[in-house]
Amino acid sequence: MDQKNFIPQMIKFNQTLFNTAFETAVQFQDQVEKIGNTMMDKADWLPGESRKICDSCIDAYKTSRNNFKSYVDEGYQKGENLFK
Repeated sequence: MDQKNFIPQMIKFNQTLFNTAFETAVQFQDQVEKIGNTMMDKADWLPGESRKICDSCIDAYKTSRNNFKSYVDEGYQKGENLFK
């Protein structure tokens, strides 16, 4: 098998696998966030400041998650460019 064709195919396969797993994890995390928000909305004893802290943590997490995805995409792009 010609390695010049095999390695880019392998990179593309791994990228597709990563993207699928990443999107599955994002969907799961978004569902957990919705459940958490519903629970916090019904918790009358929870002070507003605590809710703001939780929301800021979630926002920071989403920003980091998106940054991680962009770094991985950039790495796959560099890998593809090596074998063009």
